[in-house]
Amino acid sequence: MSASQWKPPPTPPKASPSPVPVLPPTGGLNASGKIDLVEIQRKIAEAKARVTASGASLPRSPVASMRTADKIPAAPPQIALDEAGNLDLKAMLDKGIIPKRETLTSKANERKAAAAAAAAKPNKEAKTLKIEQPPEDFTDTTKNPYYDPNLHAQAAPKLRRSRPLKFVQPGKFVQQANQERAKAQLEKLKQEIAESVRKAGMEVEMDVSDKAIKKEPPPAAEWWDAPFLPNKTYDDLETAPVNPDELGALVTLYVHHPIPIKPPTDNSAATPVRSLMLTKKERKKLRRQRRQEAQKEKQDRIRLGLLPPDPPKVKISNLMRVLGQEAIQDPTKIEAKVRKEMEMRQKQHELANAQRQLTPEERRAKIMNKLKEDQKTSNEVAVFK
Repeated sequence: MSASQWKPPPTPPKASPSPVPVLPPTGGLNASGKIDLVEIQRKIAEAKARVTASGASLPRSPVASMRTADKIPAAPPQIALDEAGNLDLKAMLDKGIIPKRETLTSKANERKAAAAAAAAKPNKEAKTLKIEQPPEDFTDTTKNPYYDPNLHAQAAPKLRRSRPLKFVQPGKFVQQANQERAKAQLEKLKQEIAESVRKAGMEVEMDVSDKAIKKEPPPAAEWWDAPFLPNKTYDDLETAPVNPDELGALVTLYVHHPIPIKPPTDNSAATPVRSLMLTKKERKKLRRQRRQEAQKEKQDRIRLGLLPPDPPKVKISNLMRVLGQEAIQDPTKIEAKVRKEMEMRQKQHELANAQRQLTPEERRAKIMNKLKEDQKTSNEVAVFK
């Protein structure tokens, strides 16, 4: 093939971009199911009107925004690196590349710095309180009855000075407590010595008796009789007796009750304690507990071999259960033996009750002793009209 006969291959036609189908809204279909262009244009106009009314502008394309850009963004800040080539966060924080985070500690430090700066400034002179003298009309008591010349104004109070802390020395209160204990012990010892001397009859020699103590003489007139006596002595009753007409002013409806005085009895003596009254149920319970304890103690003694075991308590009701084979061999003999043991136990019980019972003379003496004991504390008398 020669060069004149060669022809370039035909260029293929450029494929046009296929149009993107625009799906109409569901509201743009008519009754027959076809697209209604009039309805679509109406909805677009309504949307544009709503956007215009709200003040928002339609989104622009990125090309238009780049064309209308007035300023070019600034270059990013230079990143600080250390000697090893790693990021130096501290240097970036100092240069302000990385913003500092505000915390409570940083705010407190700022307040402290502001307070220190304010303290460094020269303080203004403290204003002193000036007390002006009141006018003469105010101090004149004839014109101003409310003025008291005894009350005069004092100077302005001085500023309060800070006082240092005074700490309690260790052991101070312990020492005070020891001193109080020593005093109480000394007083108790003196009282014991005085009581022992008084018991030994050596009051005169030791000069601790009641006679050695000087007492004040009785007054010339008691305080309750003094208003009725002109000269405050009882001799006035002979010369000038009390006028009954004046009793209405001297005697009132108020009653003066004297201070009660403790009776001169032995306080150390223990007060008699009466037995507690128990109900019948409580008495039975105490008796049952007491008998159980006694029976348990007796069983312990039998286990230790201190007491011989009790013989079996055979009765007619438990005859066959206790004796068993012996009762089967000779029941008549065993029954007679059991009845005899039952009679012996009954006689021992009655004999023990008779021994514990008091004779008429002993019962009478017991009653008299009880009456004497009751009379030592108090006498109870019933009076009937």
